[in-house]
Amino acid sequence: MIKRNSILLLILLLNLVFYVNVNTATTQNYILRKDDFDRSGIPKNILVGSYIGGRSHVKPILDVVAILIERGYNVTLLTAGRYEPSSEYPGLNQITLGLSEVNGNNMKNFKNNVEFDYKGLPQILEPSTNDYKKTYEKYKKTAKEYNIDLFICDVLANEACIDAANNLKKPVVGWTSFLQFMDPVPYKDDPVYGCNTSLENESFFERFRCALIQPLQVASKLGPFAHQLNDIRKQMNIEPSGKIPKVSLSLVDTFFGFELPQPLAPNVQEVGPVLPEEYPPITPELSNFINAHERVLYIAFGTRFFTCTENNNKILQSLVEAINKKIVDGVVWPLGQTSRDNFYPTLNLTDGTQVQTLSILNNKHPHIHITNFAPQFAVLNHTNTKLFFSHGGAGSAHESLYTGTPMLVLPLGGDQMGNAQKLKTAGVALTLSVYNLNVNDILNKMSKLLEDEKIKKNLKRMEVLTKINSKRKYRAADLIEYILHSSGLEEYINDDYLKEWAPAASRMGFIKANNLDVYGALLGIVLTLIGGIVFKLFKSISNPSSIRIKSKKA
Repeated sequence: MIKRNSILLLILLLNLVFYVNVNTATTQNYILRKDDFDRSGIPKNILVGSYIGGRSHVKPILDVVAILIERGYNVTLLTAGRYEPSSEYPGLNQITLGLSEVNGNNMKNFKNNVEFDYKGLPQILEPSTNDYKKTYEKYKKTAKEYNIDLFICDVLANEACIDAANNLKKPVVGWTSFLQFMDPVPYKDDPVYGCNTSLENESFFERFRCALIQPLQVASKLGPFAHQLNDIRKQMNIEPSGKIPKVSLSLVDTFFGFELPQPLAPNVQEVGPVLPEEYPPITPELSNFINAHERVLYIAFGTRFFTCTENNNKILQSLVEAINKKIVDGVVWPLGQTSRDNFYPTLNLTDGTQVQTLSILNNKHPHIHITNFAPQFAVLNHTNTKLFFSHGGAGSAHESLYTGTPMLVLPLGGDQMGNAQKLKTAGVALTLSVYNLNVNDILNKMSKLLEDEKIKKNLKRMEVLTKINSKRKYRAADLIEYILHSSGLEEYINDDYLKEWAPAASRMGFIKANNLDVYGALLGIVLTLIGGIVFKLFKSISNPSSIRIKSKKA
């Protein structure tokens, strides 16, 4: 009994000691780890430049820049046209390039029934080349006037921005949503260049075409503009930036799961999907319409590319028939006044009836709401929005994935064909072609997107992945700060600047980086040995008497 009481007393004492230790630990004042750094000595002035301009090109950059403004940096936006971000981005200074926005003047001819590929790129490259000198001088003048310490350049048709930064010995961050442009790999391509996004399962002949023949065709189409641009550079004593833009850091508005995976160097970073923290709400009129319908289709094709009148009528017919067949019960379609003029007057439905397009466009159809503008993210995020009929722009794809909305994609140009393939590969979208748009095909694909259980599961998976990756814009801001923290005139001139994240291959050259000289030497040694052995055998066979003489002597 005494022994048992002693054991119980010992257990009680141990529990008391444990309680005291735990209680002491919880009441101890811990010191928080400081994860920020001193910004007082860091250069403060950043210039954001975009030749193309427009919301789709500028806004993702500004969503990252907004973080830098909050951290005390001064940011100036220099872009074509007049993008009005003041209400969204307080503290941002804006200067116009003095050029008409490319969206309005140079893209107006993209109204057709064929996809826009590399053959249409001259419509962008020609004006940017012609404007190069004026644009370059504007960047340089602005940089000096505002004492710019770092450039962020939208890389599309914007060589002047990158060249101005390099000429002024300032670090430059390249921005794009097109990873293949910044870090090309041989097993990936893009439909804009005439090949599929992935060459993994392509035949030898297709890979041969994409690796050797197609680049020659692209070069023959775009080469004259590169030569013209280099001639202008020579006249201005500017060193060409090379085939791949010479930047300190490449930020790509994409993410794994959507983008086909590939190894990336530290100076090439996927930071997408870049989305704003807040978005404009749905207007009361639009809200009433969506709330009154349980299965809403949202349709939007951006503002840069337009399809032909025949295709527009097929699309409008498919919307009416989708409602009649109860595939969806409501449609929201933002259409500008110019786009509303691009329809035939009558729709001929498959049941033989006719509908006047003007009545639909004037909102006389009870289940189709036509509006000049719709806050896209808010519409996609609404519970009743079940399907997105889109052109497949990067921003639209990201918003659709974030909200878990399946997509029917009609790519019209640029990166949209590649995005369409990626979305289809991810199992969250089906695609159409402007070459042979068919109403029944549209309706069948709408039904599948809304009913297929596998698509629903893929959407859940991609929604999680998109939301996780949407936080990486803060990493983008951190990396830009690191460049500012590390940069300076002497360091930037030095070849060792940012050496810690630039791959050795960029300094070694293709042959050394891939050990081709080593393998070549090994091949030479092996061939020499084989050649020596073959020579000996051949000599012995061709002179058998020497063998007999030797055998007699033996």
